[in-house]
Amino acid sequence: MKTKIMVDDANAYPPYKNNSVIRQKWMVGLICALSCISAPAFAADGSAAVRFLVLANRESPLSSVVPGRMAKINVQLGDTVTQGKLLANMDCSDLVARKNAAEAEFHAAQLRYEAKAKLQGLQSAAALEVGLAASEVNRTKGQMGIFDAQLAQCRFVAPFNGRVAKIYVKEGQGIGAGAPVIDLVGSGTLRARLNVPSSWVPWLKIGSQLNASVGETGKQYPLTVTHISGKVDAVSQTIEIETRFPDKTDDVLPGMSGQAVAVCPPDENRCLKSETANS
Repeated sequence: MKTKIMVDDANAYPPYKNNSVIRQKWMVGLICALSCISAPAFAADGSAAVRFLVLANRESPLSSVVPGRMAKINVQLGDTVTQGKLLANMDCSDLVARKNAAEAEFHAAQLRYEAKAKLQGLQSAAALEVGLAASEVNRTKGQMGIFDAQLAQCRFVAPFNGRVAKIYVKEGQGIGAGAPVIDLVGSGTLRARLNVPSSWVPWLKIGSQLNASVGETGKQYPLTVTHISGKVDAVSQTIEIETRFPDKTDDVLPGMSGQAVAVCPPDENRCLKSETANS
């Protein structure tokens, strides 16, 4: 008597074949995803849209030059400051004490030099002694200059008009040399940095116009090209440019982003051809 063996359909094929099918499907999905990411975006009129990042006209990450303890912070996050305003200062009492000691050495050196100079006039001191005394005066004076420069680094002053973007320290906190203290961004006209297709190079120039749409505000703004890189990226076939926002753009902040499309001049056929090629 023969026994009939029923085989489940799910086990009809060896497991490695099912794994092969899964891998193939996974690879197809990955290729589709990559092609969607690499594909350029297009505006309603078919022109290529490129991403951009909004930048402040000036940025200054203030950091500590000398180690010490933060004594006072005079600003808060988002405050508007004017050039020359004292933002924060460190407790540098040890430097003050060393400067006082250097001043005492300087005054003592001056007295010794004056005494040697008088003795030289009376033929009681050699020229070498007077010269050494004068050198000691210059050395101690230079030491005082070093301490003055270090004490100046204990004060963090706004280098331009702007706003406080970030505060890294708190009052009473000890910080080391090179530690970040305050980030300041300028309050002037905003900029935008973007990488555009290299096919734009034949017609792109300083003063060219772009239409920008900022994602965070949902509004459109005209951009004017101000700087063009001197090199095309060989991998992405793009070139980096910088543009300028209109003077009064209060609702846009540094760090926002969006998309921009070129505005072709009416008499520039090369611009129209590059847009057609991109579409």
